[in-house]
Amino acid sequence: MTIPALVKGALSADAGVTAIVATRIYPIKLPQNPTYEALTYQRISNTGQDGTSTLRMSRWQINCWAEQYGEAQVLATAVKAALEEYINLLGTPGINMARVVNELDDWDEDAEVYRVIVDVILHTTGD
Repeated sequence: MTIPALVKGALSADAGVTAIVATRIYPIKLPQNPTYEALTYQRISNTGQDGTSTLRMSRWQINCWAEQYGEAQVLATAVKAALEEYINLLGTPGINMARVVNELDDWDEDAEVYRVIVDVILHTTGD
């Protein structure tokens, strides 16, 4: 398994998130003509080793897309609840700890949709 697969798995396994987006969780970008609400996720940075030979730290951006601002906020709240202090050590790589560190509101002028960006720091074993 990969870290991106673990991130998607954490979001897909959470009942609060899937009640809103079902399976509309995509890496990096939305498909053409998407159905909203939806999520995209991407790695923003990878700081490499964190004091040991196996522990890594990376920053991930979860984009919460919706046609209404309130819907994007509700989705962001579900994402934060799903990922804050999330742990998955069932394999390698694994997630030792997830921490929500930032939230930002945005408007996509081209698509005319709202986006709430949730930044998460992952402490992981392996890449």
